[in-house]
Amino acid sequence: MAEVIISVDLGGTRIRAARLDHTLKILERQETPTLAHLGKDATLARIQALIRTVLPTDGSTVVGIGISAPGPLNPTTGVVVAPPNLDGWHNVPLGEVLHTAFHVPVYVGNDANLAVLAEYTHGAARGSGLRHVIYITHSTGIGSGIICDGRLLLGRDGLAAEVGHIPLVLDGGRVSTLEQEAAGPDMATQA
Repeated sequence: MAEVIISVDLGGTRIRAARLDHTLKILERQETPTLAHLGKDATLARIQALIRTVLPTDGSTVVGIGISAPGPLNPTTGVVVAPPNLDGWHNVPLGEVLHTAFHVPVYVGNDANLAVLAEYTHGAARGSGLRHVIYITHSTGIGSGIICDGRLLLGRDGLAAEVGHIPLVLDGGRVSTLEQEAAGPDMATQA
């Protein structure tokens, strides 16, 4: 029997899921709106339902689930700490929830960290000889991933590259963050 991997991208606007073979070829993919305003439990249910739509029907074995999620999160524990674009998500044990539901190993990683790894190993930086790569994501939130000397820079608790949380002092002394002022939804509001 063939072995497959399930990949999930949890975003503030959309959830995407795919089934991949051992070469990382996408065999099937689906997506759905996140609808984060409906709450954490509804979003967790949507993630699980979406995963079920890409599960194999040919007898292939799912060997694991990898999920990218907005930070901050702890990649060691699989706990999503408090992403600003997912209301009510405070210390959500996403890895444990999915492991309990699907009975396979689950890896939860910061979306921007996983994006820089993908670019470094399979994308634009592959074979380039580059030892340092920075990936910045700008969507519902703002994030970044950093490869330094050929290694993913995680820092303490996996929070090294959280550029969206850089504090800003604006006119009049108001304190904000880069993400609060420049993420997609906020830019649309200011336009």
